[in-house]
Amino acid sequence: MIKGVYIHFKPIIEDSMNSIKVLDKIFNRIAEANIDFILPLTKDTRSNSSYPSKYIPGRIYRNINLLKNVCRIGHEYGLKIYPWLCIFSEGGEKPSSILKPDWRFIPRDGVSKGYVCPTSIDAKEYELNIVREIINNYDVDGISLDYIRTPGGPCYCKRCREKFREKYGIDPVKISFPSEAWYLWEEFNRENITSFVKNVHEVLSERGLKLSAYVWTSISRYIVAQDWPKWVRSGYIDFIIPTGYVYSIDEFKRLCEDAKIISEGVDTYICIGVKTSHGFIENYRDLRSYISIVRDVGLNGYVFFTLEALLPMLEMIKDYLED
Repeated sequence: MIKGVYIHFKPIIEDSMNSIKVLDKIFNRIAEANIDFILPLTKDTRSNSSYPSKYIPGRIYRNINLLKNVCRIGHEYGLKIYPWLCIFSEGGEKPSSILKPDWRFIPRDGVSKGYVCPTSIDAKEYELNIVREIINNYDVDGISLDYIRTPGGPCYCKRCREKFREKYGIDPVKISFPSEAWYLWEEFNRENITSFVKNVHEVLSERGLKLSAYVWTSISRYIVAQDWPKWVRSGYIDFIIPTGYVYSIDEFKRLCEDAKIISEGVDTYICIGVKTSHGFIENYRDLRSYISIVRDVGLNGYVFFTLEALLPMLEMIKDYLED
């Protein structure tokens, strides 16, 4: 069974060269716990990177090239490295400086958000250049996408409305739910995101690198235009990381069972939210119960979110991770 962990280093190590020694100790603990791969935060939701980028304006760390050292030390311990990119979020609720006006996602209320509009060719090329920059300059094993979705519902920017009206002869603001036109409008938004996933897959596959993505539940295609079941069916994803951010054992089991059915044919590693904005797992015994469910359902593995929350329990579950 394959095991991974998301890592946001900011709460764990300082922005100094002394942190390199800390990295070594952390990766030693991860490797000793039989964890196979890590997903280090490389681009956050606010347009900051963990390495000096030609494209991303902000830096998570300014005094060290964290990604370079993560790749070097991680591989020394036999860990696979899949940089974690919050790909379509550029500021979250407040647009960052990188977001040009015509790049922005516009919800129905017309209030601009810090997210990329999936129909913007220039914006998607910017995001794709980040992927190219990483794989061309760092010893990574692939890329893992996050925020590969809308922030909620379709985009109503001028470009999206015009493109849809050209194709179907109706302005999306005049469409009501439920209707055939609404389905076409949703599918229009889904396909724009799916085409980007396909582009990333093509870039990575040329180099023999893997693409993965953290995704919501199976209904995310209707909520945030995230049609990950189609990505799986189309072969655009090498492994998928469905959300497991629930804090009921029965509900977690249901998510595992759903994921196994939907993602048949591709490796599936459910994400166990040790501590998230949705809640937290109280102790190592409960964490073992979550792991047991993944095994019983028969998924290929699991990913912990995040290392910071996992570390206090790691010694207590280390022997349980041996399989």
